[in-house]
Amino acid sequence: MTIERKRIASRMVSIFVAVAMMSAVSVWAKHNPKQGPKELNGVKFIAQDMDQAKKECDHGDKGEPEFAPTVRDGEPNLALMVGAKPSVSDEIADGGYCPKPHNPKGKDIGRHCGVYINDGFYNNCRSWIGGKYPGWVQIDLGKVANVNRVFFGSDHSQGFADRAATEFNILVATDKADKDSTAASWKKAFTYKNGEKPIRETAEFKFAAVKARYVRIHVIAPDGSRIDELEIYGGKSPLGDGAAVRAAGKLSANWGQIKHSF
Repeated sequence: MTIERKRIASRMVSIFVAVAMMSAVSVWAKHNPKQGPKELNGVKFIAQDMDQAKKECDHGDKGEPEFAPTVRDGEPNLALMVGAKPSVSDEIADGGYCPKPHNPKGKDIGRHCGVYINDGFYNNCRSWIGGKYPGWVQIDLGKVANVNRVFFGSDHSQGFADRAATEFNILVATDKADKDSTAASWKKAFTYKNGEKPIRETAEFKFAAVKARYVRIHVIAPDGSRIDELEIYGGKSPLGDGAAVRAAGKLSANWGQIKHSF
């Protein structure tokens, strides 16, 4: 093969690799941008005001707010039902990145607020980052429900690939949400530890069905992990008593147990 042909072949390989990488990124970031139903099977969802979300979003030309689903696979997202309340261990910079009106001392635009955990919007400028780790985010559903899977990621759009969790526990409780994640009131529903597979894109985590009012993601590593939205599901009628539920047990995750969802 002549030198010129080798150069052409090398360029073609480079182009192929570049296209393949671009295709992979586009698959990771794929999503349904439409707003979901406002009610399903008697479960009413919070209002998702996209105009307001964009108005207070400091996105830096990467990852404007995107709708998180109110309904997935025909099941209501309990984290977005009216009355579900978020809380977090703390916020980065003591909440200094959180904008008005969520932080009276904040700027007009910002990112990284505890209330963004279940605000109905994905991506970095609608996310939480803690101040100290281990740290946690949780949702108080307001009532006991059947729960068997959650979705979350670091940055749904993949505009930012940093700050992805590599070790965490999914905890559930029915009566009390102790600030201490090791308290007896909490039960482990799911455990993940894999430094080679950070949770960057939105991913699904399944576990044995449990009864829960409080659902917590206890992030152990790394420091500075980000979560842009927490989704909670428990079947088509999770607030009813028809679904069979058994006590939570410790489930250690491997990558095959995680189904990516975009």
